[in-house]
Amino acid sequence: MRNKMPLPVLALCAAIVLIALGVAGCGDDGDDNGADATSAPTVTDEGSEPSDNAAAPSGDAVRSEKVEIVNFAYDPDPVTVEEGGKVIWINRDSDPHTATADDGSFDTGTLEEGKLKSESFKEPGTYPYICTIHPDMKGTVEVVEAG
Repeated sequence: MRNKMPLPVLALCAAIVLIALGVAGCGDDGDDNGADATSAPTVTDEGSEPSDNAAAPSGDAVRSEKVEIVNFAYDPDPVTVEEGGKVIWINRDSDPHTATADDGSFDTGTLEEGKLKSESFKEPGTYPYICTIHPDMKGTVEVVEAG
């Protein structure tokens, strides 16, 4: 008779595999997979929480910025990233939230507590956004030209 692995052990193993796959998929190999530089921002799921905000080569903005959703607010707000950079939203509230561009150019979808999503910004500009579930929640992403 085979011993069955307890469910918590299986869940931990699955989480480790997913994190490893997420880490392996990180980085830029220079291939944009045919994406047009003028295309709309793209939303991606993240397998693990980002570790830091590396300064962009221009020094004016960061390549990646983390925005925590806490107490029905985006923190920090506004955020500034360099073109080609990304913003990562993580929901720290027990209520679900979204980060949805006023002009419809991006939408994280519903983020439950502890979940995160990222958005890449290829074009400089100002991107105001709201939580569609709680429209009084507002934020802004400023995207600056690469230096």
